[in-house]
Amino acid sequence: MYKVALVDDDVMVLKFLESMIPWEKHGFVVANTFRDSLEAYHHLRAQPCDLLITDIGMPKLNGIELITLLKEDGCDPIKVILSCHDEFHYAQQALKLDVFDYILKESMNQDNMEELLQRTRILLDDKRAQCSRNDAVDLFLKKNKDPLKTAFIERILDGHDIPDEAWWREQGQLLGMDFAGGYFTNVVCYIDMIDQALERYKKQTLLHFSIDNILGEILAQHRADGEIFYRPGKFHVIFTHRDNRPHEHDAAVERVMQEIHRQLNKYLKITITTVIGAVCATREGLIKSLQDLEAHENQRFYYPHDSIQRLKVVPFEHPMIYEDFVEVVEQVKTAILKNDRQEVADLVRNQLRKMRHLRCEPLLAKEWAVKLVLDLKLRLQALSYFSESILTSWTDHIVGRVHSMDQLEEVLLTICEQFMEYLERKEIPCSHEIAKLQKYIQMNIHKRISLTEVADYLHLNPSYLSRLFKKTTGEGFIEYVTRLKMEKARELLMATSKPVEQIAFDLGFDSKSYFIKTFKKYYGRLPIELRRVQ
Repeated sequence: MYKVALVDDDVMVLKFLESMIPWEKHGFVVANTFRDSLEAYHHLRAQPCDLLITDIGMPKLNGIELITLLKEDGCDPIKVILSCHDEFHYAQQALKLDVFDYILKESMNQDNMEELLQRTRILLDDKRAQCSRNDAVDLFLKKNKDPLKTAFIERILDGHDIPDEAWWREQGQLLGMDFAGGYFTNVVCYIDMIDQALERYKKQTLLHFSIDNILGEILAQHRADGEIFYRPGKFHVIFTHRDNRPHEHDAAVERVMQEIHRQLNKYLKITITTVIGAVCATREGLIKSLQDLEAHENQRFYYPHDSIQRLKVVPFEHPMIYEDFVEVVEQVKTAILKNDRQEVADLVRNQLRKMRHLRCEPLLAKEWAVKLVLDLKLRLQALSYFSESILTSWTDHIVGRVHSMDQLEEVLLTICEQFMEYLERKEIPCSHEIAKLQKYIQMNIHKRISLTEVADYLHLNPSYLSRLFKKTTGEGFIEYVTRLKMEKARELLMATSKPVEQIAFDLGFDSKSYFIKTFKKYYGRLPIELRRVQ
């Protein structure tokens, strides 16, 4: 049923209309009757009707005024005016307001009112059908807008053919954009650390939805016309400028992007690296801008995260970066074994800083990082502790999913951190380091030897070295040093005539008494007793 509102200050007219017309027969129901036109206005603003039949001559608001106000408020039912005046200027005003019919009260009867309802019903049915079609189209576009946008971008980036006028017109209708005129600015935004972002948001659609909400609000606040196009790991924003001040467009776009950066970081905890293309005045210029940004995507490798850049093509270099590689690997390995996270970070950052300065070709930088990881694994002698699958995942990530020097730095430090954590947790034996330790003790048996001293010599953390030694030899560090000193003391007592005091001094003991006490505890007899037995 279509809803009808009747407005007339004459109660007899209202009663005639309400009671004498078979509304339901024609698919209508009288929802409201009003004698007060101002009351009718306030009510119909909140609860619109489908058909409004109103008197033209009323106090407070006449029929023309009532229709005008409702139309201004977005309430636009089918309108029929009742009048006692057969005057042209009233009819003229009604025509301007798109009034459906103008009926003189003196000629109003049941027949002509039913005929009016029949005509009105046809019009309303057509409007409803059109709305349904529009809703269906809107629903289709809403559900398929992202694929449509992807298809649009891919067609342009394909570059094999130049879209014709019909295609641009169709895309404009589908995407809600005007490609016919004005200026364009294409901006590409790379999502920094995209893997972490996707892990946090679980689904890509959820991440895109969140970005959409923030960008929609910012664009509205800045009164900027922009449409978002998503591609893997990034999104484009195509700005459309309607004014003829292209020199101001760059600054306006940058202000908008600064706010986008700030809010994405604040509310979504993600950062983006933005590259702004040149302002273009034609669709051909827009195509070139998109293609240029795509062709030079690798320029982002040296852009800092959370920065706004202008596309500037700078050639990459192929410097000799392996000249000191062995030394670097050894330094990083030593720092890892010492569990010195700050030193590891400093060493890695220093090497990457050199590559930044040399503007090393991105693939070469990634290859260097892969070789560093592989060599570290070998030198740490952890082959059996880090599976091939772990190693492959690390190196594949570096080669295929690292897109910037900032990201490369973070990935390398993360891998080194995993080395340190695993070495510490598993106490992985390292025979080479233990052999060096044992040799050092043998060569310095005549001295007082501490764990800290040996750890400094080997560039290892003392507590880690203690656990490592115990794990490898089955003997504690102090026990080992004491055993070697006692064995040497026994050898000297039996092979020489040196006084006990001299032997104690030669083996790094501070006093004769402490040496004798240690010897008796180890062998169960005094040093002099060993000589008597001999």
